[in-house]
Amino acid sequence: MGRRNRAAQLPINLPQLQNLIKRDPPSYKEDFAQQYRHFESQLAIFKLNPNEEAEDFGNLVTFISQVSQCYPQETGAFPQIIIDLLLENYQIIHPDLRKTLVQALILLRNKDIVPSSSLLSLFFILFRARDKQLRDSLYTYIINDIKIANAKHKNNKLNKTLQSYMYTVLQSTTSIQSDRNYNDNISIISNQKSTGMSEDTIVAKKSLDVCIELYRKGVWNDAKTVNVIAEGCFHITTKIKVAAIQFFLDTNRDSDDNSSDSDEGEVPDIKRLQHINSINKKKKSKTRKMVKALALVKKKAKQKHKAESFNFSALHLLNDPQGFAEKLFSSLQKSSNNDRFEVKLMTMNLISRIIGVHKLTLLNFYSYLMRYLQPHQREVTMILVIVAQASHELIPPDTLEPVVKAIANNFVSDHCAGEVMAAGLNAIREICHRQPLALDIALLQDLTEYKSDKDKSIMIAARSLIGLYREINPEMLQRKDRGKAISMNIKKFKPLQYGEVRATDHVDGIELLEDFREKQEKTGVLENEWAEWEIASESSSDGEWIDVSSEDEKDIIICDSSGEDEAVNNRDFPNVVPHKEDADLEKIDLNDIEGIVKSLHQKKEEEPKTSTLDMQRLLTPADFVKIEQLKLERNAQKLVGKRKRDACLPEQKDLSEIIDANQITGQRKKAKQDYEERLESIKAGREGREKYGSFKTKKQEGASATNRETARKKPFMMVVHKKNFLCKKKPSLREKQMQLTNRRGKQKSRRK
Repeated sequence: MGRRNRAAQLPINLPQLQNLIKRDPPSYKEDFAQQYRHFESQLAIFKLNPNEEAEDFGNLVTFISQVSQCYPQETGAFPQIIIDLLLENYQIIHPDLRKTLVQALILLRNKDIVPSSSLLSLFFILFRARDKQLRDSLYTYIINDIKIANAKHKNNKLNKTLQSYMYTVLQSTTSIQSDRNYNDNISIISNQKSTGMSEDTIVAKKSLDVCIELYRKGVWNDAKTVNVIAEGCFHITTKIKVAAIQFFLDTNRDSDDNSSDSDEGEVPDIKRLQHINSINKKKKSKTRKMVKALALVKKKAKQKHKAESFNFSALHLLNDPQGFAEKLFSSLQKSSNNDRFEVKLMTMNLISRIIGVHKLTLLNFYSYLMRYLQPHQREVTMILVIVAQASHELIPPDTLEPVVKAIANNFVSDHCAGEVMAAGLNAIREICHRQPLALDIALLQDLTEYKSDKDKSIMIAARSLIGLYREINPEMLQRKDRGKAISMNIKKFKPLQYGEVRATDHVDGIELLEDFREKQEKTGVLENEWAEWEIASESSSDGEWIDVSSEDEKDIIICDSSGEDEAVNNRDFPNVVPHKEDADLEKIDLNDIEGIVKSLHQKKEEEPKTSTLDMQRLLTPADFVKIEQLKLERNAQKLVGKRKRDACLPEQKDLSEIIDANQITGQRKKAKQDYEERLESIKAGREGREKYGSFKTKKQEGASATNRETARKKPFMMVVHKKNFLCKKKPSLREKQMQLTNRRGKQKSRRK
């Protein structure tokens, strides 16, 4: 009876039938065929009214997707039926049923029944559905599926198909259109702001998010992905434009979460752990700790043998940087551009970075920025950063001179606040660091007069400008600002002209390595240059080389002495008369020769020492490491040997693509806190404390008091005599004498 009832319930109990089919597919083939016919009839009924919930139909779809791998021939057309159903009715279908159909397709894709290209193209179309939860789940699945598809090797066919689709979606809704169509879109944009983003805009936004996330995860890190994202910078919708611009501004930062795996703790000492386990008692916790340490060591060893990966900035992968910057600037200048000031500021920041990275020439951009160079301008610090980032050595000095003068006139004057003057001086320094010819001599000498200002931030900014021009062009500085060492060698200094580049003909720091080697040779201590480096085996010779013994060299006589040559000539050729010039040389006084030699030595000492070590021998990796160490030691010695007056001069660092706002604001004195701020800091310090007492005397609940605590509560007369008991009082010398005499007197009385 039990078996008959279970067989009768199988058509209704789909989870039980699913379990039985997975265990024995041939035995339940007829039951599956019955359920599949039921699915076809339910499908025909559902197409008549797609708005209904259709819970039974959803259960049948889930059942067939679970057991489809058991009957591949019978369910061959099932995936395409679900795909067509979603394409036709994804907008009007019930959300629960739509989610069920999508989950069924994902299950079929995981079983490798549905190809990835057809499924992903469908999911991008489903982004148009007004279902936020569905869009989020589709977004997560698309990223994971593409990541899995490119895990072992790059799936170029799938990547190119999806990238082309995303580029088409972004280009179809871009704002770079003809002027005739642009005015017609203004009314459309205003309607979209009231009713939300359109379906095409939602698809474009999700496509852009997918590209950005895959680039950050390192799956799509090629130039085509970057140029697809670059197309989003010209979109009508502000959200898409901001997302694309923000991507280019943030890719230089370390924002990738996957990079945190490599930043783990130090490698544990395996020998120490093994020694501890051999001595101490064996415990499971120590064994687990040992296994974890071994796994960490193996992981670190694998990371050492991995090939080094170079992550270029997205700005370097643009196909046409000049055209891209010009398009952005033209869209920024349009009168119909109604973007907020924050969006315009981000666009200006992106243009300046592209100009600085690729050394572009966009002369109208600097005159456009001059309108914002006012101290009362909102986000003026960021404007100064943008001006400095857009400067480089290939920009004509005539273009940057008005910008520098505008900053000097508006920011560096006596009626401005100290923070404003420091920001202006730091901005001029950053511009002149990239283009030294942008500042004339008269203005430079005026700005250097602030080196003795009472405000510390202004004084540091002015001295940093002096330190910069000591390196790049000390002739423009006043004589008192050049410094002693630079003033002595100023005749040998040659400043760079516009467009000129100073080429190096030797390895930087090679003279330090040569001095280090000479000291080692004198002391007789030589390091092994190839330590910890693999060297080819010497046993792999083919037998073609023959070692020549040094005894054969005894028969070879090499004579370089000029005196012996003269003796030979006189012996062999006695009738030869010496040359007239040779006879004149014999008449030269020895003192004259010594003077000539001394003058030559003086000239050699005056000339700077140039090392030829890099031309005489091959430098090993250990040599380059040693050069870096010697450079650090030299810089440390310079810092130690600096005078107090020059201690405020900051070191001139290498140029970077990004300028931080803190480089413009400089060092600022901390403002005094008002009453409310002090009260907030006091309250923040009291959090987590028990009233206002210290933690030393706090005990857990139920713990007894110590003897010292109980002694404090006793009356004084009870504890006053305890001191004599704790520390025994020693008798004095007089008391000892009295005790001795008393003892002797008692002994004498006993004898009597």
